[in-house]
Amino acid sequence: MEEKQLLEFVQRVSEDETLRKELTNDPDSVIMRESFSPRVARVVMRLVPHMSAMQWKEPAGSLNWWFT
Repeated sequence: MEEKQLLEFVQRVSEDETLRKELTNDPDSVIMRESFSPRVARVVMRLVPHMSAMQWKEPAGSLNWWFT
């Protein structure tokens, strides 16, 4: 369940530049709005620098890197 929630969130971040910027600038608000469990929130906070810095070159819907 948590992995699916994370995967879906990362998918949305990869496709939505506005969400990506909001996550970079105010991750606490995004996490609160998404109603993440404390465990998922900790993982998201650890991913924020990586998701913010990534060059999202793969076509939307392609998260092959997640499974490698």
